[in-house]
Amino acid sequence: MTNVATQFNTGWWRGAGRALLLKCPRCGRAKVFRRFVIMNRECAHCGLLFDRGHGYWLGAMMFNMAFAIGAIIAAFLVTLWVTSPDPDWNLVTVVTVVVAVLAPLVFFPFSRTLWIAAERSARLRDGTTPE
Repeated sequence: MTNVATQFNTGWWRGAGRALLLKCPRCGRAKVFRRFVIMNRECAHCGLLFDRGHGYWLGAMMFNMAFAIGAIIAAFLVTLWVTSPDPDWNLVTVVTVVVAVLAPLVFFPFSRTLWIAAERSARLRDGTTPE
């Protein structure tokens, strides 16, 4: 009989690819989210528990902040470049603020699924039980 941990022993890249599709990083078959921000408790196919308790989502918050900061800087620089040599500072400000508000909201589900994949991959690499 095959152990579930070895049966779904996927690496980081496969887990991250599944996470970007908002699927379970372990099996890739079931959806992680029922709605845009409402997560399932566990995978309907393989039973992977998504929420591991208090403080588990700190890494997902880090992913979300890193993405948002990158998107804000990119929006600022692109808007500045498009409106140069005489920048329209009102447009630069509006675009940057809109991106600053929307980027964390849009990336929220992806940050969670990527965190599940990253944490699971780190556990597999360390030899600890990922499930």
